[in-house]
Amino acid sequence: MGKCFIIKTYRIYLIRHGATQGNLDGKYIGITDDPLCLEGIEELEQLRREYEYPRAQKVYASPLRRCIQTAEMLFPDTLTESVDAIKEYNFGAFENKQIEQLKNDPQYQEWVSGGMVAAPPQGEDKEAFYHRLRHGFESILDDMMAYKIHDAAVVTHGGIIMALLTMYGYPRRKPLDWQVGFGKGYTALVTPQIWSGGKVFEVFDPLPYGCGGASEDYDLVEIEPRDAE
Repeated sequence: MGKCFIIKTYRIYLIRHGATQGNLDGKYIGITDDPLCLEGIEELEQLRREYEYPRAQKVYASPLRRCIQTAEMLFPDTLTESVDAIKEYNFGAFENKQIEQLKNDPQYQEWVSGGMVAAPPQGEDKEAFYHRLRHGFESILDDMMAYKIHDAAVVTHGGIIMALLTMYGYPRRKPLDWQVGFGKGYTALVTPQIWSGGKVFEVFDPLPYGCGGASEDYDLVEIEPRDAE
């Protein structure tokens, strides 16, 4: 009889944090370190009651409080590791402000009219953002492979999930097609042979199970990701 080869796959559950007051107020909340608000906590609790989140051997989370709190709520008995490289984009001088507060600011007008390609004042360079995001995700996958972790959750931000799925996900979709609601997300199925050949993973199973991941409830700006290197 021929040899039987088992193809090992890795499931990564990409989940967006719960809502903060800044999110509900329509502010640019990038690196602003707000905790979950009461509404955000109640929404996560309702999602846990009505739907099912997958089990994970380990959780990787953005270091910002809204992600750490979400990880503790959804995976209370699972080891959580903070990963700085998957925190949200830094909007600089526009952080924690609403469009209404910024609309007459010449620097904001210039940033918007330029397609939000340039870095905001005191904000993050886009190339540096994409570079750290790629490094962060690939370091998580390397850690999973090294320690034989086949099911892991990544609790991070809506912009991060959208960028990762656009860069690496199959089927290919536009960034806004991958937007997710609070406490929701998608499953990435990574097969090492396919990943090593082209850095692509399959996207399926909106999370939590039975709920669906897409939502019109999203942040103020689309961060258009570049192709993965």
